[in-house]
Amino acid sequence: MAEKKILLCQRGRYFKKDKTYSYFKEILSNYIIDNYEDVDIFNNRDFFEYDTTVFFTQFGEFTEEQEKNLLDFIASGKGFVGLHGASASFKEHPKYYEMIGGKFVGHKKKCNIDIKIIDKDHPITRNLDDFYFFDEPYRHDFSMKGDMKVLAEAYYHDDEDPEPEPIIWTKNYEKGRVAFCALGHQARALKNEIYGTIIKNSVKWVLEGL
Repeated sequence: MAEKKILLCQRGRYFKKDKTYSYFKEILSNYIIDNYEDVDIFNNRDFFEYDTTVFFTQFGEFTEEQEKNLLDFIASGKGFVGLHGASASFKEHPKYYEMIGGKFVGHKKKCNIDIKIIDKDHPITRNLDDFYFFDEPYRHDFSMKGDMKVLAEAYYHDDEDPEPEPIIWTKNYEKGRVAFCALGHQARALKNEIYGTIIKNSVKWVLEGL
């Protein structure tokens, strides 16, 4: 069987993309990974040769055609794995956020986040225990969440906003599968064993459902 191909899209200020690319290649060593920093790859449908996309982004803009091509790619049965700032990127594109299921609305200072696994049967979080993670405490608008399934929640222990926040979730986008993890502000997150496992499991799930 031919190796699955991943389109890795990286756009960010807080990491060196060559270094993070090498980390992704270590985590996803069973796949072919091509790194793109420019969304021009989505200008036409040549990128449909890939099996999934992984977005590790912190900003960016699409043209209408680029957004449509990406969403058509996922809807056709391909995958999308979004990490951290992918929910804060491409801010003027509501259809993109409908695909993800949530849109970043803000965060406070980095802190130790208490992660509770609430679905230990799902392939992404199976065999994972609750854990702590030092990161930005993301908050999202979930008004467009659709059939989103929450796998893990974050407790920020914030007296002003004490409710738990979905931190790992999945959803279907027509024939495609979408997985999102809101952790991962800086490159060092990619060296964390648990975070690497979440990424690896997410890619496997969007590709195979297993």
